[in-house]
Amino acid sequence: MTVSSDVRTDRHPLTADGSVELAVLDRNGFDESRHVGAGVVVAADGTVIDSVGDVQASIYPRSTMKPFQALAVRRAGAVFSDEELVLTTASHAGTAAHQAIALHMLESFDHVESDLGCPPDLPFDRATARTMTEPRRLAMNCSGKHAGMLAACRVNGWDEDTYLEITHPLQERVRATVEEFTHETVDVVGTDGCGAPVFPLTLAGLARGFAGVVARAEPDTAALTDAVLDHPWAIDGIGRANTVTIERLRLLAKLGAEGVMVMGLPGGAAVAVKTLDGAQRAGTLAALTLLERNGIVDAAGVADVMTATGEKVLGGGVPVGSLRAGAGLH
Repeated sequence: MTVSSDVRTDRHPLTADGSVELAVLDRNGFDESRHVGAGVVVAADGTVIDSVGDVQASIYPRSTMKPFQALAVRRAGAVFSDEELVLTTASHAGTAAHQAIALHMLESFDHVESDLGCPPDLPFDRATARTMTEPRRLAMNCSGKHAGMLAACRVNGWDEDTYLEITHPLQERVRATVEEFTHETVDVVGTDGCGAPVFPLTLAGLARGFAGVVARAEPDTAALTDAVLDHPWAIDGIGRANTVTIERLRLLAKLGAEGVMVMGLPGGAAVAVKTLDGAQRAGTLAALTLLERNGIVDAAGVADVMTATGEKVLGGGVPVGSLRAGAGLH
């Protein structure tokens, strides 16, 4: 996939004026919280087919940039098993199984945990966190991505101490991959929570890029897509939203911090959503609702995923409310 990037001269952040209501949470029939933001659906070729809010606004994609980073690692010659490949694109729950795979990835290229550039952290998985006495790098949700980046450095003889610097050969390849798939020129560089560079993209560009990944048009994108479909537990965690969405709807789903969500139908459409306030709980519902209203998934499938993963509104331990799609999605 070789394309020229579109130079952007009007990059601007998403604002309240550019947002619509994505989700509403009620308690005992009275609306308690509202989440606003924007979202876009693109066809397999990247053409916008539906949008709400300002989808030409730029956002930090956060961990939804991981598929592009994973492709850059694979294209650089770092080859892993299918489950390990999934971990290079994962925001994993940090369970013992996730940590074991990340450790094996390190050991396969003669690395140790302290080589990881991501910070120590406690895992998303509460049960696993309770077994740990202190944070560790392997438990950090980006440890698989960083293990992959280190492997790419080892294969190519690149400096491993500076692999997170934007001028590093690996990060130059990540940047080129992002531009290739999104058709946007990277003109701003930020630092993600894990320490890796992250680039603002328009919502439309992010959706277009993800559609290119799930299109399976080349061996590397096909390998990544198929690995995630075959091992959905590894990209998130058993019972967690991305994993359940992949298992039940056969959509690739990838969350990002600060309320970003992308989903894509292999060989078909993709959706990108950003919640302005950074809330995660609106992402799955908003993305699936946009796909449903364009006939890409059915209402029963959306309801099934939301029943399994949606935030429980409890009062005294008893369900007293729910999260529903906002007026901007109707």
